Amino acid sequence: MSAQKQKISLAYSPDTDDAFMVLALREKRVDWEDFEFTFTVGDIQELNHAACKSIYDITAISVGAYPGIRDQYLMMPVGASIGDEFGPAVVTSPGSVLEIDDLRGKRVAVPGLNTSAHIAAQTLFGPFTAVPMYFMMIRDAVMNGDVDAGILIHELQLNPESAGLRKITDLGRLWHDRFQLPLPLGANAVKRDLGAETIDRLSRIYRRSVEFGLANRTETISRAVSLAAAKDTMDDTQGDRYISMYVNHRSLEFQSDVLLGIRTLFEQGAKNGLFEPIDITGHLSS
Repeated sequence: MSAQKQKISLAYSPDTDDAFMVLALREKRVDWEDFEFTFTVGDIQELNHAACKSIYDITAISVGAYPGIRDQYLMMPVGASIGDEFGPAVVTSPGSVLEIDDLRGKRVAVPGLNTSAHIAAQTLFGPFTAVPMYFMMIRDAVMNGDVDAGILIHELQLNPESAGLRKITDLGRLWHDRFQLPLPLGANAVKRDLGAETIDRLSRIYRRSVEFGLANRTETISRAVSLAAAKDTMDDTQGDRYISMYVNHRSLEFQSDVLLGIRTLFEQGAKNGLFEPIDITGHLSS
């Protein structure tokens, strides 16, 4: 009789880069070893909230949400999405004359209060009144004048002008100009109570899934685009561009500049009163 497999719940966001990274794992293109995985797709802010309740064993989160779940989770070094001088996009309505320095004190739509995008924006051009909402609603809120500006994440940031918006800047560009560092946006968190050995094995399996996708890029992009929330507005060419931005060597491990970027994000979040100070030492899995 075979040994009972350990069940592992894994949650990821509906954007193309997450779908790309987890695809080989979800379709058993990589060995599950003695684990039995279940998969859940959820909006990143929903997943941030779910992590506060310790619902999933492995979950995509905003890096900015990690301080609130530090006691239950470690950050995995694999599967991160890092902004190297790009994204998320800060946008206004087409008739607006507001520039980045004019947004202080204004109403700005953000994809969640504990997202990296919100922390970075408050750091770079705040303080402003943050209006949290589901990321797919931000475009309409800006166009309808419900807010003065909005911050677009996921695929919406690729070409906001095609959606009728006026792009002011990219937060990743401003972050680099200010700190000379990449902007850590999304990452995976893994439950501490799984234990070091299991966490190490899960990280290796997830890494193999990312490596499979990169090695079989064309096929994986096409499948990921067909499964992503933006499938109705994105083709494989745009998917390839998006994957080039967010799934690369940065997604296989945390480089030293990414670790410094995470430290800086946490320092700025604490400085802005969004959470208590946190030192990332002891919060990273192998």
